[in-house]
Amino acid sequence: MTDKQPLETRINQNLDASIENLDPTIRRRLNQARMKALEEQHKPKINWRITSAVSFAMILALSWNFIPQTSVDAEPLLAEVLQEDLEMLDDLEFIVWMSEGQDDVSN
Repeated sequence: MTDKQPLETRINQNLDASIENLDPTIRRRLNQARMKALEEQHKPKINWRITSAVSFAMILALSWNFIPQTSVDAEPLLAEVLQEDLEMLDDLEFIVWMSEGQDDVSN
C-alpha cells in the first residue's frame, strides 16, 4: 500500500491541470458558481417556522396581561342556590301538609 500524501498530491496536481485545460467561459462560470455558493454560505439562514412560533407565543404572553380577568365569586351563587332549594323544600312541605289535611277532611 502506498503513502496517502503522494497520492493526494498527484490527485491535486491532476485536478489543477484539468482546470487549466478548461475553456475560459466554463472556468468563468464555474468560478461564478463557486463565488455564489460561498456568498450563500455566509448569509444567515432564518427559520421562518421557529420565528413565527416564537412571535406568536410572545404575542400571547404579552396580550394575556391585557385580557380582563373576571373572577366569579362562587360563594354568593352557592348561597343563592341553597336559599332557593330551601324555599322549594318549604313549599313541598306545605303542599304535603295541605294534602294530608285534605285527606283528613274527606274522611
